[in-house]
Amino acid sequence: MTGERSRAQLLLVGALALAVIFLSLSLLLNSVIYTENLATRQTHADVEKAETFRSAVVDGLGGAVAHANRRNATGFADRRDAYRAATDDWIPTLANYSATDGLAGDVDRDGVQEGTRIVDANATTGIVNRDGEGDWTMATDSSVRRFRLTVTPSSVDSPGGTTITVDDGTAQDVIVEDDGSGPQVTVVGRGTCELTRGHIDLGAGRVDGDYCPPLADVRPTGTVNVSVSNGDRIDATYSFVVDRHPEGFRTAVDTANVPGQCTPPSPPTYSTTAGDDPYTTPAIYAATARIGVATRDLDHRRTVRAAPGEAGEPATGPTFTTFDVTQSGSDFAVDWNTSDPNDDVASVDVRVTYVTNGTVYDDSTGLAADGTMSLIDVPDAAYYINGTVTDGASDRRVSEIHDTAGCPP
Repeated sequence: MTGERSRAQLLLVGALALAVIFLSLSLLLNSVIYTENLATRQTHADVEKAETFRSAVVDGLGGAVAHANRRNATGFADRRDAYRAATDDWIPTLANYSATDGLAGDVDRDGVQEGTRIVDANATTGIVNRDGEGDWTMATDSSVRRFRLTVTPSSVDSPGGTTITVDDGTAQDVIVEDDGSGPQVTVVGRGTCELTRGHIDLGAGRVDGDYCPPLADVRPTGTVNVSVSNGDRIDATYSFVVDRHPEGFRTAVDTANVPGQCTPPSPPTYSTTAGDDPYTTPAIYAATARIGVATRDLDHRRTVRAAPGEAGEPATGPTFTTFDVTQSGSDFAVDWNTSDPNDDVASVDVRVTYVTNGTVYDDSTGLAADGTMSLIDVPDAAYYINGTVTDGASDRRVSEIHDTAGCPP
């Protein structure tokens, strides 16, 4: 009897011991889970702070780019200086503000990508070239961003009015018209949006500030050609920015608009003087910066990029900063310089063909990114002198027309 009582006591003690062990393990496990949840919540909070900081930097860079491009400046250096001055003002303020939220943030400007801004601020004319013609090419082989128009609604008074065509290999027509129900923006095959105040933002897909689904579907992405038909049927102003340098951009557009006239035509498609609408001016296409974000549990660094109003993937194609053909009698001297956002220009090709039949007269390939070449004693004829720069993934072309027999050909 005494032995049975002892065994019962031992079982009771053992049970109590196991209960204490299980309770201790439970408390320990709960403590670990609580600690992990607390750390997870803290990490999520830090990530949100880092993302807020990144967004603020991109917005700030974009605002500085827009500010610099709107200034009354004639050279790219002036734009770049204005951009730096604007960012000098807000970068310290942003860093100080982030510190109050428990975050150490820093911003280091990286660089800017040069492009061209095209402007027509004359509200009494339509979307026309300098000769007042309404059928013409606005941009070729370019990434286009911040493409905005302000139309006088009362000037939109006919169906099938003014057509803007954006072509990335597939042409998409955007028509500003009045079909009898009032001014509207019609995207062929997709639908319409009412136009009351006259504001059209092709890059953002918005009409009068409101999202327009048909227009959003045809935003210019990648490299495109932009042309207009019946641009003289409405009164409007417009502006947009391309990723090509001014010299190469103007030459390419001139050749597209007057393919039978020597380079440069008279008058050229765009003026280089502000106020002589339409005109081009050097601009900042995009800006980059390196940012760092640090908290107790997070250390994050990355490069950010701002290109206000750009749709689709970032513009990374190479471009000619200069492409000059100097003619002296029957001799040509061709000089060029190139640039690339990724600094990886592979080569330049220069091809000379007869205007009359397209036969190749000279084909020089694999040339340096910056260089010169000469053509001596060229037979009397009209020639296309075509330059192509490639980075291995994409290329950009420019073309001039010259005639050894005298211009126009």
